[in-house]
Amino acid sequence: MVERPLLLFDMDGTLIFLEDKPEYQGFSTNYASYISLRQQMKIVASSHGVPIDEYDGLNRMAHIWNKTRAYAESHGFNEIGIKALMNAINEPFTQQESADHARSVLIPGTIETLVALQNDGYLFGMVTNASRMAYKRISESTEFGRFGKYFLDSITRDDCDFIKPDPEPIHRILELFGRSDFIYIGDSNHDAEATRAARGIFILVNTRGYNDETIKMLAPHAVIHSITELPQILHNLARELEQAQPRN
Repeated sequence: MVERPLLLFDMDGTLIFLEDKPEYQGFSTNYASYISLRQQMKIVASSHGVPIDEYDGLNRMAHIWNKTRAYAESHGFNEIGIKALMNAINEPFTQQESADHARSVLIPGTIETLVALQNDGYLFGMVTNASRMAYKRISESTEFGRFGKYFLDSITRDDCDFIKPDPEPIHRILELFGRSDFIYIGDSNHDAEATRAARGIFILVNTRGYNDETIKMLAPHAVIHSITELPQILHNLARELEQAQPRN
């Protein structure tokens, strides 16, 4: 029997989601609070000496984070300066996740699905752009089914220099597990890009309501609309992998 691949999960949009989620067009949203907080991140970067043209056209928090960090590292910022910059950039990010999590709920069927997959021999890791504090608060809450107890390890943005869509968080958790084979279950283009860069298999949970054109750009191995569909998808994938194994 083929060894089960490691299952890596995103959190926001995959295991939990906003009750009043914003409308997406492609990969973008014009949700007002996000616009305001993104602008705050840009103001912080500028105040620490990062030129505006480095991030002016960026409209995703993770992109602003990664671009700011890359600039600081490549332009001679010392360790203290980088830490101060990223701590300041982190404040709007934390405001955004706190506001989102206050309006988030556990996706129906999440705990039942995790239990079924665990019983089927899968191991789980969490890779999220949320902070360590936010992940701990959500994953240990009875309101969210205390889903953290099913995850053997986790990587948050506090554990990395660069965050998804950069593959660093995935590489870090693979090192913790001592594995290279993995399936990533997520809901965004950032999840897809990080998975592709880390050479894994991506399954899209389409809670954002991406259209067919957008999904084609993501090129997931499979698309599901509910976490409860995951066991069957993984069963089918396991058969494919087993059939692909060379026979002696």
